[in-house]
Amino acid sequence: MSNEIQVLEQQIAELQAKKKAILDGQRQEALELTRSNVRLYGFTAQELGLTAAVSSKKAQSATKEAKYQNPNNPAETWHGGKGPKPKWVRSLLEAGGRLEDCLINR
Repeated sequence: MSNEIQVLEQQIAELQAKKKAILDGQRQEALELTRSNVRLYGFTAQELGLTAAVSSKKAQSATKEAKYQNPNNPAETWHGGKGPKPKWVRSLLEAGGRLEDCLINR
């Protein structure tokens, strides 16, 4: 490899490291702003495009409309169907909360 290419490779590596450092510095602030906006506007994982592909049986249950919403984080919802309750529901009930208070108004 020629000396000129080695110099360019070194410069590229240095610039990539600098870019990573800048992005790492801004990442936490961006994450906090994103979480704040999710709470404020009540975005769901589906609206944000964060849901993974699921089998057709899971897709059927996933398409059920949410019936309950976490009062502390509107992005967390539950349709109230079969299977285990989400962690936020269990925590709410263990703390003496009522599921009826989490009903989504339609």
